Amino acid sequence: MHKIINLNFFGSTFRKTLLFVLFLELISFLHFLITPYTELMNWSFIIVALTITVITVYRLKYGLYIAIAELIIGSKGYLFFYEVNGFQISIRLMIFVIIMTVFLFLILKRRQVKQLYGRLTEHKEFLILGAVVLLGLIIGYVNKNFLPNIFFDFNAWLYFLYILPFFFYLTKKSDLNKILQIFTAGIIIIAVKSLTFLYLLSHQVSFIRNLYKWGRDTGFGEFTAVSDSVFRIFSQGQIFILIGFFVFLSYLILREDLNYRKKINQKILILLFVLLSVIILSLSRSFWLSLALTGLIFLFLLIRPYNFKLKNIGFIIAKLIVLAGLAYALIIGIIYIPFPSQGALDTGSMIKDRFNLNESAASSRWSQLPELTTKIKKNPIFGSGFGTTITYKSFDPRVMTKENPEGFFTTFILEWGYLDLIFELGLLGLFAYLYLLFSLIKKYYKLWKQKTDHVSRALIVGLVLGLFSLMIVHGFTPYLNHPLGIGYIVIMYVILNLRLNN
Repeated sequence: MHKIINLNFFGSTFRKTLLFVLFLELISFLHFLITPYTELMNWSFIIVALTITVITVYRLKYGLYIAIAELIIGSKGYLFFYEVNGFQISIRLMIFVIIMTVFLFLILKRRQVKQLYGRLTEHKEFLILGAVVLLGLIIGYVNKNFLPNIFFDFNAWLYFLYILPFFFYLTKKSDLNKILQIFTAGIIIIAVKSLTFLYLLSHQVSFIRNLYKWGRDTGFGEFTAVSDSVFRIFSQGQIFILIGFFVFLSYLILREDLNYRKKINQKILILLFVLLSVIILSLSRSFWLSLALTGLIFLFLLIRPYNFKLKNIGFIIAKLIVLAGLAYALIIGIIYIPFPSQGALDTGSMIKDRFNLNESAASSRWSQLPELTTKIKKNPIFGSGFGTTITYKSFDPRVMTKENPEGFFTTFILEWGYLDLIFELGLLGLFAYLYLLFSLIKKYYKLWKQKTDHVSRALIVGLVLGLFSLMIVHGFTPYLNHPLGIGYIVIMYVILNLRLNN
């Protein structure tokens, strides 16, 4: 008999995370509803930071749970922020500083430096990538790049340091279920928040300006009017919606327990329906492409090694098509809810416009390409270092102003993820990162072969498919050099370290 492990996505940690995060979201929004001034936000930031400090000092593991929750729901990390002289300190950065400070204090106090080094040497791919990133920092400084640009270009890579406290303090079997429940609560909150924004913006509620400012200033997302009452709701944090879709799709189908009378299967099916609606709502071409390509990988896995019959695969495809239709219907239904009343709506343009490659965002992305490749040719092996900029012609209406009618824009933030890696860190950096990803996938494949129960195997496949979806999106929207993508990789290593309740 196969040993069946007990995975729980909807336990007490799920409920606590859901309630706690919803409370924080409400507090954050009330600031923008009450006053546009940030002094109140500064005080809330201090209170939240002090609370997290006390919790982390009491038990570092709880601080790590908070970091995972913030990563998933926080998008750019500014749900709370402290602003002084126009400079903002995000709650994500504050959590990182708190956790790493407490962790280093405990390591030094307990004289565990050698043990820490030993854990690192178990994963040499981190040391290799770390050395290349450090070289990129040095090259950026030697090239006399603007220091603030160097810092803001580099700081996301520090998120990899989380691997140290995670490896040391998330080691028990119960940690796996807690991580999965925090993840589930997080993606549900992102989904509900995205759909709520769609309803409130499309119905032009009285506090729409405060709502828009809250969404933009806290870094949740971008809200673009497709027509008078139809909006695109895109959040960087929706990458976890895409990842979660494949985690739960694999868990539903591959654990060989498709009895829809069971509550767990009903919950997962409803969750997949909601997640798919948000992926459509994002109107992100890179998300859609990743959904399609990763979906093909999933279908190939059903053929081999899972040996599903073609008839059963056909049923799965048909059900997914129906689910996609229902997900789109949900979006249209939310827009057409007659409370409050609206004028004429053009929902058809919502999808049609995303296939127009002359649309400003797509045109700007393509405009980056020749300038980026030209710069790469100058330093193809070691890269130009962090903080190096390019100047290109943008078609973004926010850039093409009266002061800048031709739309020239200079930036170090680039859309082409893998080319950006080569630009900053050279081919050396690209190969170092790909080696880390290859090592991670290889370790998961080895674990998949070791496991015999369908539940563990289903989760392993789902997590790896989530990584594939992330890698595909990174080609067009940078995530692997962003806390969101780095954070997911760290979480995968932590789950690997737990050996799935071995």
